[in-house]
Amino acid sequence: MAVTTFDTGAREITVKDLIARGVYSVIALLEGAAYAVADYRSRRATAAQLYALSDEMLADIGLTRDTIDEALARR
Repeated sequence: MAVTTFDTGAREITVKDLIARGVYSVIALLEGAAYAVADYRSRRATAAQLYALSDEMLADIGLTRDTIDEALARR
């Protein structure tokens, strides 16, 4: 069985190498998307908990209702 190769100047790259790189790129993309979704859900859960606190409790930790989203964006 012949393996198709491409001459890139530096070294030959096989079709198998190109497929492996493509698969790796897709996996990295999916991992990044999963991380982004998990991070979003974590921030929303934290925001819900903070919004449930009284104004006095928020003041104790140095926040107001207006600054909750800003504080989470810096996290």
